[in-house]
Amino acid sequence: MTATLVAGFGAAGAAMAGDDCRVPKAEWQPQEAVQAMAGRQGWTLRSIATDDGCYEVRGSDARGRDVKAKLDPATLAIVKLKYGDGECRVPMADWQPREAVQAMANGQGWTARRIKTDDGCYEIEGQDAQGREIEVKLDPATLDVVEMEYEDHATRPAPAGLAQMPASAPAEPAAKPATE
Repeated sequence: MTATLVAGFGAAGAAMAGDDCRVPKAEWQPQEAVQAMAGRQGWTLRSIATDDGCYEVRGSDARGRDVKAKLDPATLAIVKLKYGDGECRVPMADWQPREAVQAMANGQGWTARRIKTDDGCYEIEGQDAQGREIEVKLDPATLDVVEMEYEDHATRPAPAGLAQMPASAPAEPAAKPATE
């Protein structure tokens, strides 16, 4: 099954208990809607499954990176998103400065409460432009999003139409922040 997947960036991995989606089956959108959403994101799907009450999709993006995402079955909002294995392997000499990470976050409309390193990636903890709690891992050289989770998905999932990937996640390479 091949489809293109549209994933919104309200999609950072949701760090709620087990990333569960608590939606009655009667409210689920059909798999055809998942495929259409994927198409808008520019993703090619290899599979659509269910896990913890969420849709789980696997495929690749326009750059050929592996993509795994959990979607709220009612809204198709991204609950959790991961590119590749979620780890970064970049020599420290190639890392952009923290100021560039802060500028990237500001450019996305995010409020970064904490910027740290984890698994060789920059990690931002804060809020997105809609006030949702997020945790985002960034490649330290390109500032591309590697993994993203929404912390409060169960109470306020990202609306499918508003959950767009940050500028650093699309098929074209991200523009470098002005602080380089």
